[in-house]
Amino acid sequence: MKKMGIGVIGAGKISEVLHIPNTLYSEYARLVAISDSNEQRLNFFREKLKDEKISFYSDYTHLLERDDIDAVIVALPNYLHAKVAIEALRKGKHVLVEKPMATNSQEGEEMVKTARQVQKVLMTNHSQRFFPHHQKAKDIVASGLIGQIRLVKTMFGHSGPENWSPKAAWFFQKDSAMFGALGDLGVHKVDLIRYLTGLEITECTGMIGTLEKQGTVEDVASAVLKLSNGGIATLDANWITKGLEENYFVIYGEKGTLKIGQTDPSKIDIYLSKPVTMHGEIVMKPLFTNEDPYWKMPVIDHFAKVCLELEEPIVKPEDGLIAVKVVEKIFESSNRGGAMKINE
Repeated sequence: MKKMGIGVIGAGKISEVLHIPNTLYSEYARLVAISDSNEQRLNFFREKLKDEKISFYSDYTHLLERDDIDAVIVALPNYLHAKVAIEALRKGKHVLVEKPMATNSQEGEEMVKTARQVQKVLMTNHSQRFFPHHQKAKDIVASGLIGQIRLVKTMFGHSGPENWSPKAAWFFQKDSAMFGALGDLGVHKVDLIRYLTGLEITECTGMIGTLEKQGTVEDVASAVLKLSNGGIATLDANWITKGLEENYFVIYGEKGTLKIGQTDPSKIDIYLSKPVTMHGEIVMKPLFTNEDPYWKMPVIDHFAKVCLELEEPIVKPEDGLIAVKVVEKIFESSNRGGAMKINE
């Protein structure tokens, strides 16, 4: 079976724990090359992988010239996502780009337009769609068990990227990241609201702030979102959580409530009032923990299979774009005051 030749552009922490190991162990992809402008990071992977078949480049454009690279993973600071992804698409490569897809919706629209023109796969790494408990919750909601969705409450907070990737100072600078906690963590939940409920976000009211971190981006963000069925969603994202991270999703329906990861990270709680009153639990084994040597996730396999036309994409190009649009509007609401229509 043909394997997709993969080039990884950006050798930071996310590539170390997610993209590179999952490409190495994939049945559908093979790691051809790694590019990074930081020679120390390239040397780190040279020593770690000790594989003469893998090439290393300080200039990603050399990687893009290789005919044996079918697809690239763009894992760079946010401001480079659109530029490098569009270059790769125009060189005939499929693209998996880290979230957020881009730093504004205009960039995102150009990425989507280019992917259509060259007929290549463009996928944003909205990885939380692949979590088993989220996929199970999506099935439960789609079954109608909890009825029409009335309210969603979701939260993602931890102590900040400096405690995960100490050398990634770019996270805190607006010119390189554009967004802080909202674009880093909140964008996951914006995407999950649409994915789990099957509803669109039509309007938002937001508030952002920088309360603790030294930088030019927000470390706290909150938003109230109107859903296409008239329901409401609340979203909180922050980099100031002390202790264990908070990463949960609650859906309140007309017949019951679904709590995903709120009482226990591995558990889905189901509370029903109709047709009978009951409480049930579904325990799902997580794909990985922070103690594991890498994050074992099916994102790379799925991306490669989509490129090989073996599967339909779980994340379509428009999904990454819509998430950026909503984040933009939350910022606009915070800056200008008042509610903002998403598509105006």
